[in-house]
Amino acid sequence: MKIRQETPADYAEVYELVKISFATSTNEGEWDYLNEVRKKAAFIPKLSLVAENDDGRLVGQIVLYKTDITTPEGAVTQLLLSPISVHPDYFRRGIATAMMKEAFHIAQELGYTAVFLCGDPQFYHRFGFRGSYEFGIYHVADKSLCGEWCMALELKEGALSGITGTIDIE
Repeated sequence: MKIRQETPADYAEVYELVKISFATSTNEGEWDYLNEVRKKAAFIPKLSLVAENDDGRLVGQIVLYKTDITTPEGAVTQLLLSPISVHPDYFRRGIATAMMKEAFHIAQELGYTAVFLCGDPQFYHRFGFRGSYEFGIYHVADKSLCGEWCMALELKEGALSGITGTIDIE
């Protein structure tokens, strides 16, 4: 398996990959969401990666892009992971793990220190993600102030220390 930066030539194949990966999910339209992400100023091409199998077929994709934590002192820019996809024929082969490791490594090289996402806690906790509320950062839609579905991972220990506020993840 090879992990590399996504190129515009990959977009159609990635679209189909995301569509089939989310076929049984309640997140309908995730495939269109990725197309919209690429149009945003927050999009970072170096953090849009694909995984190829030995035949050159795309079997996974991940994208991290800029997001802001709204604090009393102003915006703090970090990263949002959305979406990550693996073709169902390749589930449980470590592809998501490998893509996250590579994306997080590149993110650190670019100077980012934390990643946020909304997703299944049972899946993401094993990668070190914790409820963002544990850091004093709350999703704007989290009325309970303890939603496990909005999560954060510090790429650098203590990166979120002293930062409190809200995050608006679509």
